[in-house]
Amino acid sequence: MRLRGDLWAVVSALSTGAGLIAAKTALEELTTLTFNTYLFFIGAIIIMVDASLSGRVAETVRITRAQVLFMLLVAVLFCGGTFSLYWAVALAEPATVSFLSRLELVTTLILAGIFLKERVTLSESAGLILVIAGIIVMRYKASVELSRAVALVSVSALFFGAGEVLIKSRISWINHRALIFYRNVFMTAIFLAAGLVTGQLAWIVDGRMLLILLVAGILLPYLGRLGYLKAMQNISVSRASIITQSQPFFAAVAALVVLGTFPTWRELLGGLLIVAGAVAIKLIEMGLSRNHKRAG
Repeated sequence: MRLRGDLWAVVSALSTGAGLIAAKTALEELTTLTFNTYLFFIGAIIIMVDASLSGRVAETVRITRAQVLFMLLVAVLFCGGTFSLYWAVALAEPATVSFLSRLELVTTLILAGIFLKERVTLSESAGLILVIAGIIVMRYKASVELSRAVALVSVSALFFGAGEVLIKSRISWINHRALIFYRNVFMTAIFLAAGLVTGQLAWIVDGRMLLILLVAGILLPYLGRLGYLKAMQNISVSRASIITQSQPFFAAVAALVVLGTFPTWRELLGGLLIVAGAVAIKLIEMGLSRNHKRAG
């Protein structure tokens, strides 16, 4: 069971890291709104195909009115997060953005402390300091593009953190597959509306670009998220989260192989500090969880 969970967590990290390379390639030609509209539309279709093949269509589409409103709010938060994240990907090296995206863990931790009354321990604060140090190292004498990417990923992390805390507060209230499906459907609708209103939506007929978007749709909103959920069915959330912190390294390897690019030494050092801080926080949470169970 543990090995299966670990493998699914690796699948999640690998697919998300590689998916950022597909996103970078697409964003060289598409607007962020166009990319996100197609990405989540494809993601919704793939999840429905998966549900049909596994005989789980009913549990995927069955949802109450209250859950519809809940998922709409989740979609709005994730739209803010993904728009900011992929805007950053368009500006900077994908692996660097992937390192920075570990900030989501920090914002989730802080927001959970504020809204769910989960205390941030002194040891966890040490992990937060490592993350902050990594950002400072990466940001020091950075280019304008990287500076903007840091700001965008910080905003993205805030949106994603709020979304994750919201989901965590109702984790057993809605089926995981339904959550992913409706999140993608609502996000598609929001990005489509925004693209039409602003005139930034483009219809894509180029076969090569559609193939890139299909790859991104499989890797990011489908395999990335589903792999993480399947990992959590077999191992603890903390263990799954620690393994998925390897995502930036998969992104770096994929970027080197596909794009021939690699983070600078300063970006790499800052990224390593950020990942070290994120892993430290999760290891501390695992230790606290074990101690709590023994005490109980």
